[in-house]
Parts: sequence; structure tokens; C-alpha cells
Amino acid sequence: MTKFWNFIKRSYIYIILAVTYIPLVFAVIFSFNKPSDKGFLSFSWNGFTNTAWTNFFDEGRELALINSIIIAFFVSLLVISISLVTVFAMWKQKNKNYSRAVRAVNNIPFINPDNITAIGLVLVFTALFGTLANTKEGMIRGIVGHTIMALPYGITLMYPRSEKFNASLFEASQDLGYSKIRSWFKTYFVYMIPSIVFAGLVSIFLSFDDFIILQTTSNVSTLGTKLYEGQFKAWGLVVGACLLFVTIVANACYIGYKAYMIKRSNKKAKRIKNEQQQTKEQQI
Repeated sequence: MTKFWNFIKRSYIYIILAVTYIPLVFAVIFSFNKPSDKGFLSFSWNGFTNTAWTNFFDEGRELALINSIIIAFFVSLLVISISLVTVFAMWKQKNKNYSRAVRAVNNIPFINPDNITAIGLVLVFTALFGTLANTKEGMIRGIVGHTIMALPYGITLMYPRSEKFNASLFEASQDLGYSKIRSWFKTYFVYMIPSIVFAGLVSIFLSFDDFIILQTTSNVSTLGTKLYEGQFKAWGLVVGACLLFVTIVANACYIGYKAYMIKRSNKKAKRIKNEQQQTKEQQI
């Protein structure tokens, strides 16, 4: 029994990864499956075809992809900017009761259903700007809606690293003659880059995946809205296959970066150790 639990402890993370990636692997395989006679996705193997890939940009999906990219880009910029300023203000605040209050309010959207958020946004947009008028206005409303949806995730992802920032770095930069703004970019911003990248990626994926908020607050067509129009078609699996490819490449880059940093750190530690040893030998 002890051996069994030890095996579970050692392989737990691999089991979670398998459960996560196996559906995506099947999505890649069935993206090459022939659709049914009515053109819908079939879960029984009908034969190999690449129609879903070659026809991916048909039926206005190329415009939907462009809209998705535009919205995701601006949403990630807004989420990163607002989250970064917010967590910095929380770190700077001496009275931590304010930080606790902000975190408490920030956690509410996590338990609030998306359809309730969407209805609230519709009421707010209608009260402030009236009914939806044109496509450009719909794009702006979509960006604002997705920013409100993704902002709590950005703050939550950046907050832990921000709280570990050493204030002496910021003060030392100012002692060297840098202004407060330049010191902020030289120290705090550079320190927060890993969390900034992570928050940006999460914001982009949330924006691409959303359907309810965009469908209710905007009239812009994106891949998320196209995906839920009518019955599910094989081109949706192409999106899943592309996401799997992006995830694998991103993980490979991250693992390579961490391996490089560990190797660099080990070389530096070895060099310092050799220098110390040589210094001792010279003293002797």
C-alpha cells in the first residue's frame, strides 16, 4: 500500500497533465476526420480528410479571427496596465487593510457566473451609451467587457510576486540619481515581467474563449461566437489543435529558459567557489 501511494505521489502531476492533454490530442486527430453528410462533426471515424483545415477561413471566419486578435490584444494591454498599477499601489500601501479589501472585492467575479456579469454589463452600457448602434461601438464594448472579465485574473496573478518585491531596490535606484518613474521601470517593472507575461497570456486565452459576454454586449463576430453558432463543426477542432501547438511550444520555451537559467546559476556558483578556493590558496 505504501508503494502504491508513493507511486501516486510521484506520478500525480503526470496524471493531471495526461487528463488535460489527452482531449486536445483527440481534437487534433478528429480534426482530420470526415464530417457527417450534413457537414457536422462526427465522433465516429469516417476517413481521413484535411477539409477542416483547408476551409478554416470560409464563412467569414477570417474576419472573426482578426476581430478576436484585435480584441485580445487590447484586452491584454489594458489588463496588464491596470493590474500592474493596482498591485503596485497595494504593495506601496502601508495599511494592509486596503489591500485585503481590494483582494476581497477582486475575488467576487470568480464566483459570479458569466451570464450575470454579461447582463450587468448590458444594463450599464445601455444606461451610459444607449442601445448598440454600429460595429465600431460594438468592438469598443467587447474590449471593455473582456477587460472587466479578465482584470481579476490579472490582479490575482500579479499580486503574489508584487508582494515579494524588495523596497531597497527601488530606493537604491533613486539614490543613484534616477527619477521615481525611471526607477519604477528599472526595478519594479523588470521584476514583474514573468507575471506580466503570464497575465497577458491568460487574458488573451480568456478573450478568445469568451462567448456569453461578447454575444450579449457586442455585435462583433469572433471565433468564440462563431464556435457556438448552430451545431459544432470540425473547424472548431482546428482551433483546439492550434491551441495545443501553442501550448506545447510555450511550455518548451519555458522549460528551455528555466534550464538555461539553472545552468547559468550553477556555472556562476561554481566560478565563485573556484575563486574563493584560489583566494584561500594564495593566502596560504
